[in-house]
Amino acid sequence: MDILKHLEKYGYAVQENVISSKECSKMSKALDSLKIKKEKNGSLSSTSSQTVIKNVHLEQPEVFLKKISLPKVMDTVSKVLQDEFILSNFNASLSGKTGGSRVHIDSRVPISDFKSTLQIVATLCIDDFTIKNGSTIVWPYTHTSGKDPKHVKTKSPYRGLQVNVPKGSIIYVLGQTWHDVGPNLNDQKRWGIIAYYSRWWIKPTFDFTKCGKKIFNKLNKKQKQLMGFTSIPPTNKENRTKTLIPVNKIPKNYDAI
Repeated sequence: MDILKHLEKYGYAVQENVISSKECSKMSKALDSLKIKKEKNGSLSSTSSQTVIKNVHLEQPEVFLKKISLPKVMDTVSKVLQDEFILSNFNASLSGKTGGSRVHIDSRVPISDFKSTLQIVATLCIDDFTIKNGSTIVWPYTHTSGKDPKHVKTKSPYRGLQVNVPKGSIIYVLGQTWHDVGPNLNDQKRWGIIAYYSRWWIKPTFDFTKCGKKIFNKLNKKQKQLMGFTSIPPTNKENRTKTLIPVNKIPKNYDAI
């Protein structure tokens, strides 16, 4: 079954061999360094269920920036959303001991129609994802339920399916599919990068158009679109009234945006 059909039927899908082992090792080392740095300065977001480093493509663009627009991921996301889309966040996640206790959806609306999907998450598996180290848990078919699990009284996270895949894989989860991070039972390191893509007209978690000149000058056309530079709301009706603009209309000078 191909990826799109699997997503439509089950609400999730796996694509293996997307990122090389060498690149995974490079990213893993970079995330370890970022974690240590943030622990020292007190800015690390960490709980017993997971540790999160937000927007790693801005923290270390030389390692992560190109990963926001992996061609295979872009192909899958475009087929699902069938519209121009943006990056809402790009966060690294390290599984913790008490994962599996917060079943949730990422979409703000529990859409029940696959063709109306608003958001999709692509998890870049930097390490092997296994049952013992906290692989992603999904609840197949819940993407058509039209329900948010926080409003469902009876649910057990361990009735879900843990997705076990080798490093370098991508786990796709529709925004309306119930899922959670699994508990890390053996303290084996398990890094994943959560790339969250939304239709262009949905307000993103972060405003990446404030990334600064240094980052902007590194972006290709696709990355500028993902970072929201084609969908900045107009501020002067004399200049333009449409929110969405072609990528070639983005000013080349960051200060002119």
